Amino acid sequence: MQSVEVNAYAKINLSLDITGRREDGYHTVDMVMQSISLCDRVRVSLNDSGQIRLSCSKSHIPLDGRNTAFKAAQYFLDVTGLPFGADIHIEKHIPDQAGMGGGSADAAAVLRALNRLCTEICGEEPLNTAELLYLGMRIGADVPFCILNGTRRCEGVGEIMTPLAPMEPCVLLIVKPNVGVSTPEAYRQCDTMPDLGMRYTRNMVRAIERRSLEDIALCLGNRFDDALQLPQVLAIKALLRRNGAMNALMTGSGSAVFGIFQNEESALQAQTAAAAQLGETFLAYPISAEEAQNMVF
Repeated sequence: MQSVEVNAYAKINLSLDITGRREDGYHTVDMVMQSISLCDRVRVSLNDSGQIRLSCSKSHIPLDGRNTAFKAAQYFLDVTGLPFGADIHIEKHIPDQAGMGGGSADAAAVLRALNRLCTEICGEEPLNTAELLYLGMRIGADVPFCILNGTRRCEGVGEIMTPLAPMEPCVLLIVKPNVGVSTPEAYRQCDTMPDLGMRYTRNMVRAIERRSLEDIALCLGNRFDDALQLPQVLAIKALLRRNGAMNALMTGSGSAVFGIFQNEESALQAQTAAAAQLGETFLAYPISAEEAQNMVF
């Protein structure tokens, strides 16, 4: 059967506040997330076997129900009741345990691809956007954002999304150190810190509205970064700032760090310095929602 390929874009957190904790134990957040050009490539085709078959370019990635892409296909086919299975291949480029939403991006890409494929076969879209977002939320808190992409303020547990103006053009240098972070442990660390009423997101929203890259860089802030104070992250941020970054921040619960640069030349110089000392490096750019939605092949 025909196949569809989708770019599954990574995300960074320009800001991240933890605003509370619900009775079910989930924390509530207020954050600005930004899609970036670093992406996995996800190829999906339908099959007549009724089975989901997943493969991946990285051998350590699980290929069963533990994988969010597998889960996305399972949920989609169960909800729609369509008599198909799915063959999925993920070409991984987004680093693991980085706070960049790689698994969520893959799941979102599978949902979008299956919806496109089934539209071509059935003549109509099986799920509308609201239904895709609801299904995405069942898979993971960041999946709805990865379905829509762009620049968005995300509240609640991530499901309440407000579109913002696109981030100003810039170059992003991402450095992923050789250390992972457990998200539950990161939340536990934050829970031990007093909440002094400091909120990064409201200032970040204003900076984006002003369309000022300088203000955006100045307003970067992440509660996890404050709480964890990982030595590797501190070293990367210092190196990026020394080498021309307007500012640098850990994304999500870590451990990847991004620096904002005004031009590619300075970012490349910093990349050379960082790669020699501190881990994997990636150059990327902000991606708008419109650009992301068009990347279906």
